[in-house]
Amino acid sequence: MDRTATLDHAATRAVVLAGALPAAFESACLVECVDTSRTLRPGPLKAVPRAGEALAEFDREDPAERLEFLLAGLGCMTRRDTRSGGERRRYSVERVLVHESQRHATSRMLDAAWRQGRQALLGAEPLGASSPRNTQRLTLAQAAWRAALLAAGHRRRRHILSVMIRDQEIAAVLVRAARLLGVTAEVTRRSGCVVVTVPADAADLLPATPPRLRLRDNALV
Repeated sequence: MDRTATLDHAATRAVVLAGALPAAFESACLVECVDTSRTLRPGPLKAVPRAGEALAEFDREDPAERLEFLLAGLGCMTRRDTRSGGERRRYSVERVLVHESQRHATSRMLDAAWRQGRQALLGAEPLGASSPRNTQRLTLAQAAWRAALLAAGHRRRRHILSVMIRDQEIAAVLVRAARLLGVTAEVTRRSGCVVVTVPADAADLLPATPPRLRLRDNALV
């Protein structure tokens, strides 16, 4: 990761520079995968978290750790806390919170990264294989799937790998991202979620999945 490409919290522009976009877009996808504030329709990411409210909440440690790591590389001050509950069925929630002074700037950055990354992936403009923009588009495709495999919950059966996500917007991103990576993906709507599936024998073309993913490696791919 280019750690010189950090977020300028004093800036008023809602544009993420190219060097920071892969990490910012992956962060946005991690948040999007667990955002329950939107219905199945286009729209921005969730509103700016209120004081004490988490940017994202996960049911496992891995995606929370990855989001913390990515945001730290972008110059964001974060902390994580774990909340447990239940009686006979215990559960824990991993909450990622952004420092009070950076809540608005971080949310603005993630909104911009989501918009820019989505436009780059869904755009129909043909790009040459050696084009820097094509290279970045492939990097964004990997970032989207890495986030989904970490945060959305995935199942691998004999013939298919599936991820369960919240809405059609990120489903469209994952389908297009899979195609760019040489994988055919299909979408099925179910009650309360959208399921994106890929053939199990093509799953190795997607970015590393747990436990192979080194969550705190400097490399994005």
